[in-house]
Amino acid sequence: MNIEIEKFHMIFKNLIRIGKDLDAERFRAQLLSQGFVQEERVIPTPTGPLKEYLLREPKKLRDLIVVSVKGFVVDAWDLDSGIDLVGLAYDVYETILGDLIKHTIVDIIGNYTATVFIGKDPEKILSKCVTKDSVIKLRKSLNRSDVKPFMVGFCWGIPRPPHEWIIANITPVMEPTGLGRRGRIQLSIRYQGVDPEKGISFLRNINELIKKIVNGII
Repeated sequence: MNIEIEKFHMIFKNLIRIGKDLDAERFRAQLLSQGFVQEERVIPTPTGPLKEYLLREPKKLRDLIVVSVKGFVVDAWDLDSGIDLVGLAYDVYETILGDLIKHTIVDIIGNYTATVFIGKDPEKILSKCVTKDSVIKLRKSLNRSDVKPFMVGFCWGIPRPPHEWIIANITPVMEPTGLGRRGRIQLSIRYQGVDPEKGISFLRNINELIKKIVNGII
């Protein structure tokens, strides 16, 4: 079945769990030399205030790299742009850490959200993923006749280091009647791991994964 990914948003985090702090000033200077636009903010943490540099991509100001001594985060609204920013961030990150990267343990966290056009009633499709008996039982328990499935979720992998763990949640997009084509779902995927190469590989293949998940439930 042909599906269309209409919107995409990603947040990719490379956070240092064990190892030397990242030289955020040097990281910032490198991106500024490439034309990035800088903002600063200080956020409270359990160990004290943490300064972050928000470095926006000069051609797409919605897309940015956030860097601190704890690592970096890429926030992008386009997959290709996001992949490019992750690649750039790692180039700078690896240059700064040098040989110390061998002694650094990181947490890789990816939060990916896609709006997908499927051209079918998403509520009917998601209802098939939940047993009718479960819905009837919940209706009786809540004393509500209008209870129906709204979200389905799946996970795979092992939820602890050094393994990968993926959670996928699917919800229907509530659309006004009579306006344009209808039949969309929102797919939220969370990735957890500790290997940057595996995290990048997962990101590069996210479109194919989205298609497999959608085709698997339709």
